Amino acid sequence: MTRHAIIGCGRVAANHVDGFGRVDGWQVTTACDRTDDVHAFARAHGIPRATQDVGEVLADAAVTSVSVAVDHATHATIVEAALGAGKHVLVEKPFGLDPARARQLAGLAAAQGLTLSVVSQHRYDPVVLAVRDWLARGLLGEVVCVTASLQAHREPEYYTGSYWRGTLRGEGGSALVNQGYHCLDTVRWLVGDLTVRSASWRTVALGDVIETEDTISALLATTGGAPVTLSVTVASPTQWCTRIEVVGTAGSVAFDIDHPGRLLRWEGPPALDAEATAESRRSLDADPPGPAYYGVSHRRQIADFCDAVATGRSMLFTPTESLGTLETITALYAHAGGAR
Repeated sequence: MTRHAIIGCGRVAANHVDGFGRVDGWQVTTACDRTDDVHAFARAHGIPRATQDVGEVLADAAVTSVSVAVDHATHATIVEAALGAGKHVLVEKPFGLDPARARQLAGLAAAQGLTLSVVSQHRYDPVVLAVRDWLARGLLGEVVCVTASLQAHREPEYYTGSYWRGTLRGEGGSALVNQGYHCLDTVRWLVGDLTVRSASWRTVALGDVIETEDTISALLATTGGAPVTLSVTVASPTQWCTRIEVVGTAGSVAFDIDHPGRLLRWEGPPALDAEATAESRRSLDADPPGPAYYGVSHRRQIADFCDAVATGRSMLFTPTESLGTLETITALYAHAGGAR
């Protein structure tokens, strides 16, 4: 039995328990969190051990790997300690708040032969993988432009009930680095590296609650020069709604990464039409264990992580590729003049 520990038992931790619990030969044996709530979390999820001491987890030779799901600012510190203890690491996004330090951690994992992966579950969504395949095969032709948007709703209590959300020091931003992360990450997964041309942020509805942005819009460009527009807000009355559109010279597609991720519209050559029609009819996944918009692809990434740990092979994408998303976010905030 391969033993796994979860460090940080907040909103997304249930997705990690669910994902590792579905992999044969793996068991979540330890839950760790800074508060006493860790004991209730462990009981609720059938985890045999609970602790508030990260050092105790990392010193346990029986633990092969850890999930790191703590506040953004602490990601890098715990990842570094876990790698130093010889643990394989699955860390929730973002890959810390400092791109230079994240690059060092990616190098450290590679040098030690350890698997390190940053959670980008939507890269594993069937609809996203389908669109990526169509782009690679040229079914959309040359990319002309891309648009990506997220509108979501966050109550003040989401921030006031947290010691780190909505703070520059703990979260490093808000709407973009937290909720908008996956829209941006998905676009980068589809069309590659992006250069920031301009960005603008504001705080519309939560100015008396957070010191970070609740709304940001930006113009970016692919390496081929195609414009990419990004708009993210958590000041909408809509609970959660994403939309990504890729327009090419031969075809175009529109899809979301809500739950379940859906292909919304397509137009193009017969091969694209046939495959898009089949994708639109794909059976739906079961409901996720956490918030619906997290989806169920934590299961797919965790399965990939476990296989990489067991075999030593590479995962679908490397930590360095995740670093690119963090670098783009950092550049966006710099162009916008910082978060709030």
